[in-house]
Amino acid sequence: MASLPILGGIALLIGLIILALKFAQKSSSTSTTTSSSSTLTKKANSGTNKPLNRKVTLNPEADAKYILNTLTPKSTPLEILYAIATSPDNITVASKSLELRADVVQRKLAHLKEQAKKAEDAQANATLDELLNDDDDDAWASDDEDDEAAQLAKAAKEEKKKQAAALAKATGKDAQDVTKVMLEGVDDNVLGMQWVKKNLTALGVWPPPKYTTKTNINMDAPTERNLIMTMGRLNARALNSHPELLQAGPTGKIDPTYFQSTMEYRQRVGQQLDNVLRFACTLRSFQLACAVLDAIVMFKIGCMDAHSEVELKWFQNFMEEKYGKEGTPKLILEDTYLGVPTEEPSKDKEENKTEAEKKEEEKNKLVQLIAQSRQVTTTDDKMSLEMQITRQHAEAFTKEKLALCQRQGIPPQIGMQAYRESWFIIVRAYKLNEDGSRMSNWDGAMGGSNPNHFEVLKGNKHAIFDMLTEDTIASFEKEFVGSDVSDRKVIVGWPFVISNVAQKSGKVKIHLPPPDVPGKYEFSVTIKSQEFLCGVEEFKLVVDIAQGVKKKKDEKQEEDKESKKDK
Repeated sequence: MASLPILGGIALLIGLIILALKFAQKSSSTSTTTSSSSTLTKKANSGTNKPLNRKVTLNPEADAKYILNTLTPKSTPLEILYAIATSPDNITVASKSLELRADVVQRKLAHLKEQAKKAEDAQANATLDELLNDDDDDAWASDDEDDEAAQLAKAAKEEKKKQAAALAKATGKDAQDVTKVMLEGVDDNVLGMQWVKKNLTALGVWPPPKYTTKTNINMDAPTERNLIMTMGRLNARALNSHPELLQAGPTGKIDPTYFQSTMEYRQRVGQQLDNVLRFACTLRSFQLACAVLDAIVMFKIGCMDAHSEVELKWFQNFMEEKYGKEGTPKLILEDTYLGVPTEEPSKDKEENKTEAEKKEEEKNKLVQLIAQSRQVTTTDDKMSLEMQITRQHAEAFTKEKLALCQRQGIPPQIGMQAYRESWFIIVRAYKLNEDGSRMSNWDGAMGGSNPNHFEVLKGNKHAIFDMLTEDTIASFEKEFVGSDVSDRKVIVGWPFVISNVAQKSGKVKIHLPPPDVPGKYEFSVTIKSQEFLCGVEEFKLVVDIAQGVKKKKDEKQEEDKESKKDK
């Protein structure tokens, strides 16, 4: 009997030990969580983990100055795209993108490390539970989950967690968002910039063709990123059809820190290309303007050479497959005219016109015909280049766009609003000899202004001229020295945009300055697409310019002055 108290004491001691172990287990778990939370808080509040400023400060003027002074009249489409890729503003944006990505990577790695630590602790605690587990678990008191107070406490806890998660998401501190971001180099089988670079290398276009720097190909990270985006866009067909990318897309194994940035980059480059086109026309460089137009199409379509027979054939087959044989983009030019400007026809509907208005319109047509028969003179304010343009592909494009709207459930009137089709007209002028051949040494004087447009720009303190360095000015001035300058000199560059996909035809009118010297002139008109890989439309018009009345008077006055001097 004396042994019973001893056994009871031993049992009590064992029970106390188990209670102590249970308490120690909970205390350890709480300590671990608190410690981790404290560490994360310290990291979040440390200088290196404060929320990064996503804004960038750009300098458009310095950016434009860099691009303009990087180009020459002989710059190729690739060189133009390289200049834009390495411009200060684009480098600034790329640097910020890389900084933000590094922050996301750091936060995700920290989160994954924390998750691994929790899993390790949970595994250790599970092992301890197994050691302490016995068949008498029911003897231990537990919270009654059906108790009303317990349910209220549980609901309040869940609501608090939801509010905290919403606040974290709103402030950009949601760890769950970070865990959902697929990152190349962090998550398995995720495709991003390095995947693109690897495949560009396999295609033979990395390093970029004919791209050189002072340190050769040892470019910095922002420059490399922009050039990869540029080359990736030019080789988009090969990359987009790659089996690995086709497989990664549906599974979400795409790094958004790269692929989302490519969309923003494309938009910026498109705007900068438009600016470079205006620059080329301001400096009257036909060769550079054509190169910019090629670069625009290459970057939109995704090809390395706008004049490659292979690329042109591919594009034609693609358009015929999608739109039919009549779907290949082409402009049909009719009723071309160069001479005295004509009056615009009335837009009023015929049934709304009175008899008097109809008679007035017939009278105006007669006056217009008489005006068109009048010869352009050197003292006219302007002459008019007019043409009727018919879009061969209008009907095929309209049918396809309507079908697309139906498939996507978009009202046609809304779906059609986003349509844009851009073309660019370039006009050059040649003075002809009596035998009809082109004069090789004509100075290009038109509109009564100085034929040296660089002196005009300088005299007017043009914003573009002020940006140019002496070397850049010299390279462009050299283009207009020597014979056959007219081949290289733009008289006017004029864009026109189709915003109605169904528009079949329309009249285009461009005003030109008349030449200063009477004689016969040939005007060469070149029309290039800013959207499609298609043939260039060209035509020529010859006009006979007469001596203006005012200049005749001026010459007579000069003769009178000379005769008086002789007397």
